Amino acid sequence: MNINKAQLTAAGLLLAGAAMLALSFDRSQRALRSQNELLTQTLARLASENESLSNRLVLMRQAPAAIPPALPVPDVAATRAGNESSGTNLIALLLHGGEVPKLTVEQIRRYLDENHRSAPSLLSAYRTSGESALLREAMQKYPGDPQVAFEAVLNKGLSPAERRQWLDAFKEAAPDNPMANYLSALDYFKSGQTAQAVQELAAAAGRRGLSDYTVERIQTDEEAYRAAGYSEVEAKMAATWGVALPQLAPMKAVTQNIVELAAEYRSKGEAASADAALQVAIGLGQQMDASTGTCVPLVTRLVGIAVQRMALGAMDPSGAYGDGTVQQQLDQLAQRRTSIRDLAQQVNPLMQQMTPEDWQNYNQRTLIFGEENAMGWLVNKYGQK
Repeated sequence: MNINKAQLTAAGLLLAGAAMLALSFDRSQRALRSQNELLTQTLARLASENESLSNRLVLMRQAPAAIPPALPVPDVAATRAGNESSGTNLIALLLHGGEVPKLTVEQIRRYLDENHRSAPSLLSAYRTSGESALLREAMQKYPGDPQVAFEAVLNKGLSPAERRQWLDAFKEAAPDNPMANYLSALDYFKSGQTAQAVQELAAAAGRRGLSDYTVERIQTDEEAYRAAGYSEVEAKMAATWGVALPQLAPMKAVTQNIVELAAEYRSKGEAASADAALQVAIGLGQQMDASTGTCVPLVTRLVGIAVQRMALGAMDPSGAYGDGTVQQQLDQLAQRRTSIRDLAQQVNPLMQQMTPEDWQNYNQRTLIFGEENAMGWLVNKYGQK
């Protein structure tokens, strides 16, 4: 990544302002960060490698030896038939490494008709069936819808020109959502347009409403499975376990580009600009860790913590950070990683004891209170006997 002196100066000015915003965000988030003593390196790795699984499936696959085969392995073909499977069979399928069933075109037709092929229903039908034509239909009919733009920019089938068009549409449709700016910055980094990428980062640093629409996506997918004949428990399981998180890998990628940009600033003697760039990356990680409230998927939080570690790792360990040092902040994140590993070890074997009704309660608690609360509820119910 090569940038000239003029670009460094302009970008440095932009990032200096962004740094003040990021630092302000840092102070407002300390209390929340201190309450979330959770992180695991293995979970973060799995999250980036497998976008198609929700954090519940990731957690259970951390310690397969601790999960006894207590439930019978179901008939996969019967499960995929939708209303022929039981909640217990679907749970067993997922516990034993099966994939969330995809809906057929026939199964989603009624759902689409009942919802008048609205933007949310088309997107849900696309996600639950895998039919790319449904995403294209949504893009054609609803170009100003932010969730349509979100799905479009993360669609690997777009050409570079189309992706840029939809990135701009996303920014226009969701002007307060910095997700659009971060994704746009990554696109500019990939095309070698560093100055434009820095402008997007500066814009993102001034916005706190980071949203990836995960909760909305789960809710509409649940409606699609229910309309296809799945029971209440099955629909919730399929929607929560099947939700994809395709934005996580780009967020780590843009962070890596920011770290490289900071290194180049430093090599040019622009230490202030380097520090400002890293503060922007930390701000991104903090927003992912705490975005949209307690219902953030645990995997999103974990990747947010990993993003912070990437940025902090490029700083002087003895340098000041918050009320302590950079190294102390890294130590706190390491403690969270240990905590999540310990919690996962408690939860994994308990999941085999859960009834379909328990799973429904678990998923509902996750959506309302967050995954950590749901895991605590599970430990209290089964682990204290």
